[in-house]
Amino acid sequence: MRYKIFIINLARSPERYQQALAQLAQWPDLPVERIDAADGRVMSAADIAQYYSASANQRLHHKTLKAGEKGAFISHIRCWQQIVAQQLDFALILEDDFLVDGDLPALLSAIAAVPTPWHLLKLAMPNKQQKIIASSPGTPFQLVHFQKNPISAVAQAVSLAGAKLLLEREVPFGRPVDVAMQYSWQLGFQAMGLWPLIFKPDLGFDSTIAGKQNDQVKRSVFYWRRLEFIVANLWHNLKTYGPKALLRARKWPNSRGSTRLSN
Repeated sequence: MRYKIFIINLARSPERYQQALAQLAQWPDLPVERIDAADGRVMSAADIAQYYSASANQRLHHKTLKAGEKGAFISHIRCWQQIVAQQLDFALILEDDFLVDGDLPALLSAIAAVPTPWHLLKLAMPNKQQKIIASSPGTPFQLVHFQKNPISAVAQAVSLAGAKLLLEREVPFGRPVDVAMQYSWQLGFQAMGLWPLIFKPDLGFDSTIAGKQNDQVKRSVFYWRRLEFIVANLWHNLKTYGPKALLRARKWPNSRGSTRLSN
């Protein structure tokens, strides 16, 4: 099984890369590769236009993407391109503000053992805790299906098939990369993860994505997009898992003692 750990890092933030390497120092033999992050603040409009679509942005999102958001998405595209170029079975893709608390080699072994085909595994849930709608027993990690894919792209695994699919269906992009990953039914994969989640963001760093947003959020569009998502996500879950699974979905404590659900 061929894999790498990609760490997305801006050239102007070497201290963040060193901190990321420090998080992995106890596993010196892991195959780590730095991915030069796209800096949306300095990229030309022509370079950004190779990946970003203003019309898709208007169609899919409620506000114009900030330069940092565009750069973040392009950075993930670079990771997907490298998975394909290097013909990796999968890559663990980490943004450089991650913390890891757990057995990373065991997690990588669990990823390698996930039944094929799979596309993307969410490995962090830094914001609102999402309910788990189904699971498959495993030790020490369980394969879980989220009722709604967790936001954030700080830590996730992408397979070769997933990288090809994402390059085909999300380029050119029109919404933030972590938002795009929530629309699993559009992308053609189920929302999955490996539990417990051993990654979380390092809140000690300032965001390299956030920045001044000149455009006002279009509230009517925001609420309409939100309603669209809720309805489409509910319909996807009903078709995929059934009404009983929806009723049984619940939040798990992030520990090995979690109550298990069956598919």
